[in-house]
Amino acid sequence: MMICRNIIRKSPRSLQHIRSYKVLAIESSCDDSCVALLDKYHPDKPPLVIDQFKKTLDSADVGGIVPTAAINFHHTNVASLAKDLCAKHNISSTNPPDLICVTRGPGMVGSLSSSIQFAKGLSVAWDVPLVGVHHMLGHLLTAQLPKTEQPDIGPPEYPFLSLLCSGGHTMVILSKSLTDHEIILDVSGIAVGDSLDKCARELGMHGNMLGKELEKFVDAIPQEEIDEFERMDMSTRKANDYNFKLTIPFSGAFSKDDMYFQFAQFLSSVQQYKAYYKGKVDEGEQYDPKTKRMLAYMIQERIFDHMINRINMAFKIHGTGPRADGKLVGVKHFICSGGVASNKRLRKKLETELKLDHLDVPSMTFHFPDLSLCTDNAIMIGNAGINLFEQLKLKSSLEIMPIIRWPMDKILDVDGWIEMSDDEYNNVRKF
Repeated sequence: MMICRNIIRKSPRSLQHIRSYKVLAIESSCDDSCVALLDKYHPDKPPLVIDQFKKTLDSADVGGIVPTAAINFHHTNVASLAKDLCAKHNISSTNPPDLICVTRGPGMVGSLSSSIQFAKGLSVAWDVPLVGVHHMLGHLLTAQLPKTEQPDIGPPEYPFLSLLCSGGHTMVILSKSLTDHEIILDVSGIAVGDSLDKCARELGMHGNMLGKELEKFVDAIPQEEIDEFERMDMSTRKANDYNFKLTIPFSGAFSKDDMYFQFAQFLSSVQQYKAYYKGKVDEGEQYDPKTKRMLAYMIQERIFDHMINRINMAFKIHGTGPRADGKLVGVKHFICSGGVASNKRLRKKLETELKLDHLDVPSMTFHFPDLSLCTDNAIMIGNAGINLFEQLKLKSSLEIMPIIRWPMDKILDVDGWIEMSDDEYNNVRKF
């Protein structure tokens, strides 16, 4: 896409010359090496995405991400991706970007370091400001960007709720401003993405994104079988012909002590059933085809049922009613973002099964970022960095280090933030 940097707009008094500014963004918090170039062409509109280059570490044969392999992968690819992107779009020392944004955390320390140190070097060489971005803030703010499947839905309005399910995170966040976030629901143990991946692996599936493979497998199951599976009683093994037990954690529990996601139980259920089932089919096979379809469908469906159940309980505790505190009353926008947010079944269940009566709102606007922006990407890092730069006039010092664990409610409570001078700020943002 070709982007015009010089735009003429008409004001009530005269024609004004506008200079857009370009942002180079880099992401390498886990197993994706990404660089992107964005153009902030208008003060009141989201940035345009000029381009993104991305490579993903292939971990299919090793059963998960090996940290040392991820570090080597980023060291091999981040700089070369940036070089190719810059060459394609005429970015150089004589025509540098105006701002550099890089993921500072949370994430794997070695992976983060690869792009942070590289970004520092570019910041010094090109003499442009650097912004170290919170990875989950990047996911949270993707709903500001245009949405292909929701072209008529604009950005969310504060306060809004976000279900963030990316990497080791599964949480529901109440956001009142760019940096004012309250964790309403968090996860205990493994995250939903880990649970889906591990369950899919136990079912014999193979691939680099096992949660996506599980979704494709479930989507191909005939509806008549799904109807049969849904009628099954799985409260005990003896209650169904498959001898499979699967219950939803904390189902119906109404206590703040139980207000967290718990996904380890689903993996345990599959592992226990695998041990029980061993030896009941021909050697070399794991399950008969229909049993495998049943397991795949019920695991994905009940994991999402658990998420819906906990969110509805959070609505009840923080909505209306004599025992509620009312902090969510009136919230009208809900974002679902992160890798698992690309699952269309989860999206449908959120739209149809959340109980909005507890929030005292007639309807909720759901924001689902484009599928390409659900997985880790540099575009979201650039967008979040632009927000921090424009709204708070913040940049990062060259002494910043990676942050492995960085709570969403403490985005500004870390070292390395520097408020920019008016001259430096205006030198970038020349609207």
